Amino acid sequence: MTAGTRPDGPHTARDDKGGARRAAILDAASRLFADRPYDALSIDDIAASAGVAKGLIYYYFGNKRGLFLAVIGTAAQALNALAEEFDGHSPADRLARTLDGFLWWADTHRSAFQTITSGGVGVDAEVLALHRTSRKRLLAAMSTGLVGTPAPRPALRVALEGWLSFVEGATASWLEGGDLSRDDVRDLAVRVLGGVLKAAGHTDPDCGRPG
Repeated sequence: MTAGTRPDGPHTARDDKGGARRAAILDAASRLFADRPYDALSIDDIAASAGVAKGLIYYYFGNKRGLFLAVIGTAAQALNALAEEFDGHSPADRLARTLDGFLWWADTHRSAFQTITSGGVGVDAEVLALHRTSRKRLLAAMSTGLVGTPAPRPALRVALEGWLSFVEGATASWLEGGDLSRDDVRDLAVRVLGGVLKAAGHTDPDCGRPG
């Protein structure tokens, strides 16, 4: 394949313009959904914020739910990328950096975080699927950092799954209460993980080996 071409034909300025419009809609929707409930936003609100005709939203996303799912999907991808961004760092450094990034992301994408972790919009099946996929990738990234494999032994897998639930719940409580600093929440999560890993080791002394 030559530079400037795609499998389905040559790249054009029209493609760039369409991609920019779609990105502008996603960006505007992400900002609006971060501050306002799903039912409080209209297609007109999003179109006005993005500076596009509302017909373009229907063209690219089908309807408001399609746009919302695209926003959540993009947010989930960004969340997963955080866990995979620090390959090559020590496990402790990677964990601290990932938690810092996760807490920053949750704080700046509150609606997306709440929707991904709680189900959102009447426990939407597609949102739940995104959450499960995100959790699996986070678990695999953590396990790889800790024991060198994305497939941990059962005791470690269960322990890490439980810890991820703790982090989500603690983050939601922190966002609601606002009475701890981000560093406090990160350090608390690190200490809890230490206890969780110790408990997993009591259950299976070999859990530090690949599953």
